[in-house]
Amino acid sequence: MSSYISSKLAMIKFLEFVAEENPNIFVASMHPGTIDTATYDKSGRVPMPLDKVQLPAHFLLWLASSEAKFCRGRTVWSNWDVDELKAKAKEIESGIMLTSGVHGWPFV
Repeated sequence: MSSYISSKLAMIKFLEFVAEENPNIFVASMHPGTIDTATYDKSGRVPMPLDKVQLPAHFLLWLASSEAKFCRGRTVWSNWDVDELKAKAKEIESGIMLTSGVHGWPFV
């Protein structure tokens, strides 16, 4: 599990840097939710609500639209409510919300 989490975090930070260094492209990381797949079956199937594969598919279509431009350089989950995300667009764009990092003492 440690190698999976470490590589996932590295990928997320890499995409944040790509977004920062390339202002003309849209880059975001999306967690698809918990989908009933063969890989999930092999994991021991911990009882939990499962999402249908259509949820991340539809979310990706929205994420690729200009309406989601505030998600650039951020990590989002496909099972989040889009209207709630849009309501926080200015807050998300203006700070470190939905980014990964070590946020300690606020040196200002």
